[in-house]
Amino acid sequence: MMKATLITRCLMFAGLVSSLPAAHAAGTWFEARNDAMGGTGVASSKYGAAPLLNPALLTKSEPGNNLSIILPTVGAQVSDPDNLQDGFDNVKHAWDDLENASGTGNSASSATELKKSLTDISGHSGRANAGAGVVIAIPNDTLPFALVIKGWGQAKARAEVSNSDLAYLDAASAGLVHPDETALNSLTSRAEGVAALVSEYGIAMAHHFTLGDIPVSVGIIPKFQRVDTWNYNVAINNYSTSDFRSGDWKRSESGANVDLGFSADLTPEWTIALAGQNLVARNVDTREVNGLQDNFKIRPQATAGTAWSNGLVTFAADVDMTPASGFTSDEKRQYAGVGAELNAWSWAQLRAGYRVDIRNSDNNVVTAGIGISPFDVVHLDLTGMAGTDRTYGAVAQLSVTF
Repeated sequence: MMKATLITRCLMFAGLVSSLPAAHAAGTWFEARNDAMGGTGVASSKYGAAPLLNPALLTKSEPGNNLSIILPTVGAQVSDPDNLQDGFDNVKHAWDDLENASGTGNSASSATELKKSLTDISGHSGRANAGAGVVIAIPNDTLPFALVIKGWGQAKARAEVSNSDLAYLDAASAGLVHPDETALNSLTSRAEGVAALVSEYGIAMAHHFTLGDIPVSVGIIPKFQRVDTWNYNVAINNYSTSDFRSGDWKRSESGANVDLGFSADLTPEWTIALAGQNLVARNVDTREVNGLQDNFKIRPQATAGTAWSNGLVTFAADVDMTPASGFTSDEKRQYAGVGAELNAWSWAQLRAGYRVDIRNSDNNVVTAGIGISPFDVVHLDLTGMAGTDRTYGAVAQLSVTF
């Protein structure tokens, strides 16, 4: 329950674009090492992170590995090109000023200021993704397995300003009408936001065998999946990040899903892999509010990847073969990423990468990160992301391996 609360708070805060507390992300996961390497990982993940991306890589443990725990990984990415939160605040202040001036005969200037605030914010939007995860992985030679708990989601907010409101405020600015509380409450401009949070609980398993002379691994994650959606729709002066969490806007559905993975080691250094997440497609409607409703689509997502590593240097590349999950009202997104890691004697790591949306629906981002891993037991990984249109992200992760 504490885990779900953490994810929900992170998503709601980021989803309304109020600030960057802790994502759009490339997939259904945040993992600091892989996010720092351009959102790759289908072929390059360590075995402890494999259940977040490709369960087949659970077989990639080294001799002497007995346990890996990620507790936790937390991340978010926010894109706010229009500085939407400040715009909402400006509207609220101007609205309050006009409400206080109504009936005094000095409302014209306040009406002008409110019209300006509404015009400035009209059509502006912001969006975010956030996620968190916990993995407990137990390697062995027969059937390595892991418990994986993760939450991932996305949200967006938008200002919808009506032309009739602007026309009324024009008349008020010219002194042709005198706004009062009733007239202000009749204005129709609105703040709209939708969010979806997907919580997953699964058991990952993998098996290693030889196909011809090529070492091959396959993996599977049967999982329980809960989808919570929010449809937030209020008068534009009543926008509040705390209200968004209310159950008045929420609708939930639960069901089963499954992830599959495959990897093959063409040489001791070179791996190719394919991961399929959420193979059971799901469509979850939001609650209908003020006649508006959206739909969140969990799409089966296939990602191909390749990686080359000699222990000191790792290079990786991933490409989505299918579009990512998202709201019906959004354009589809589909990503490709490249990245590299320099590993200094398993004590410290430097990482960098680049991720693009091959459908040109989302912002491209540059990624970078560091890892600190004394004795190769305790691992602290930090990642930063930056892109166009005020797009920023961060991931933090703590893990231990024995």
